[in-house]
Formats: sequence, C-alpha cells, structure tokens
Amino acid sequence: MRAIKLTVICVLALALNFLSVFVFYDTLRLPLFMDTIFTLAVLFYAGLLPALFVQISYNIINSFIWMFKTGSFDIFMMMYTICGILIVFSSWFVARRKDEFEISPLITLLYLFLIAMISSACSVLAGGIIDYFHLRYRNIPDMMSPIKKFTDAFLRQRFSLFLSCILAQVPVSFADRLIATIAGWGIYKIMKRTL
Repeated sequence: MRAIKLTVICVLALALNFLSVFVFYDTLRLPLFMDTIFTLAVLFYAGLLPALFVQISYNIINSFIWMFKTGSFDIFMMMYTICGILIVFSSWFVARRKDEFEISPLITLLYLFLIAMISSACSVLAGGIIDYFHLRYRNIPDMMSPIKKFTDAFLRQRFSLFLSCILAQVPVSFADRLIATIAGWGIYKIMKRTL
C-alpha cells in the first residue's frame, strides 16, 4: 500500500472518529464512546501500526481539546490513551487472520463478537483502573454520565470504590465495543471494495 494513500486513510479515519463521537455522543446523547469505529476499519484494512497511529492520535488530540475547553491540565485524560491502545492490540490479536473470517457469515459474526468481548475486557479493566485513581486522587468522577451513575449505584450498594469503578464500565464498554467492532468491519468491507 502506498504511503500517501495510507496516510490519507489514517487522517480521514481520525477525522471520522471525531465526527462519530460528535454525532453519537455529543448530538444524539447515546451513552457510548463510539471513538474507535474508523480505527477498527483501518486495523482490518491496513494492520496494527496504522490503527495504533489513528487511535493514539485521537486520544491525544481529544485530551488536548478537553483541556482547552476546561482550562485545566489533567494527566488522567491522557491515560485513556491506554484504553485505545489495548483495544487496538486486543482486536488485532484476534483479527490478524482475516482469511478465517470469510469462512461463513456465522464465523464472521463469531469472530467479531470475540473481538468485542476481548477488547471490552481490556477497556473495562484499563478504564476502571484509570477512573479509580482519577476519583481517588483527584476526586473527579468519570466524565461520562452513565458510567458515573453506574459507579454511584455500585457505591450505594457498598461495593468498594475500585470494584465500582471497574463494574461501572461493563455495560457501556461492551455495547460500545460490539457496535464499533461490527461497524468497523462493515466500513472495512466497503474500503476493501472501493480503495
């Protein structure tokens, strides 16, 4: 794949990740992140390194945007880059044998479900640990309202703060990972036919 074409694809994917978050989270107020759809499309299309570039760039730029909006520096915002990296690595680990995906539509769905499960587990653990330290040492809850509400609900049921922060990630993360993985695969199929 030519370097210029790959660069254009990565920059477009980065911009479309921001557009996806703007449409689904900011505008429609869906309680999902939706920031990895186009990263996963790049992963399926071009491999690990381009997808890492897209996701790391997204997380760093998004952190700076948040910092400029709030007027304060928060190192924990940058740490969510770890979630993005883990999502890309765990998805790549399963997806690196794309030819097996094509055996049948059912096999494809099972692989996509497996990617969603594994990447969700990584995201839940990393995001929960980051939220725990963010809440414990900065007294700042997760910025995403549904996760904050789940954390508060677990705390009211006398779960520990650490466990509450991790468990609160599960419903949002799993739904987000499943939708983003399937959407990323669909976009990859379109890219494969047209590019």
